[in-house]
Amino acid sequence: MADTHDIQAFYRDNPRMVSSPFGGIDGIHEPLIAEVFARLGIELRGKRLLDVGCGRGFLIDWARREGADAYGLDFVVSRGGFPLAQGDAAALPFPDAAFDILCCVDASEHFPQPEAAAREFFRVLRPGGVFFLSAPNYGNIAGLVKRWCEATGAYAPHTWAPFGRWQPQELEQPLTLRSVRRLYAGAGFGDIAVMGYDKEAYLGLCPWIDHPRCPERIRYRLQDLFAALGPAITRACPGASLHGFWRMRRPG
Repeated sequence: MADTHDIQAFYRDNPRMVSSPFGGIDGIHEPLIAEVFARLGIELRGKRLLDVGCGRGFLIDWARREGADAYGLDFVVSRGGFPLAQGDAAALPFPDAAFDILCCVDASEHFPQPEAAAREFFRVLRPGGVFFLSAPNYGNIAGLVKRWCEATGAYAPHTWAPFGRWQPQELEQPLTLRSVRRLYAGAGFGDIAVMGYDKEAYLGLCPWIDHPRCPERIRYRLQDLFAALGPAITRACPGASLHGFWRMRRPG
């Protein structure tokens, strides 16, 4: 399995792979992040916030505009001049109970030590603090395709993902809604809630849509179909979506 140095090298050499449903390459999808935070009941104003795996820091910019005292940490410096701590999620360089809110947006699947990171997230949150997590979910058809592609040798273990036209990732672990809940509940988090992302139901249920050989006329028709059905699908079954958006709390 890849280690921290492998992941650092991959994202240093492939900066355009630093992305998520919220953006991350050239900016952040502010209407989406605001809607998700509102639906999950996460208030920012006056709160001290840490974004772990912050990439280029666009979530931090947005959080500051919303009234938060926001900071970032990443092990790859990908935005010149941006003030952030460089470090590892498994050993955060912050004191206990230092933050009201902790965010981790589409980085946790790349952690070589997820259990240690989960314990560190719990440690640096104040009692009653909120943890927001966005993470890919492979408890769906995409997960079956991932297992098949990696088992047959078409992709190396822990590299297949349905986005980016199936471009191999570095340490893309097969998280599911169940495994995420188990991991963070085991670290002590409670009041756990998750929502799916309706615009990614098509990637969770029909990942071939983003295959580079999928004809464009078929891709567009299927995307239109899932655009109409996605909200109903993810309300009934959040696990159909490729991503889950989580809110958890440190009891206190």
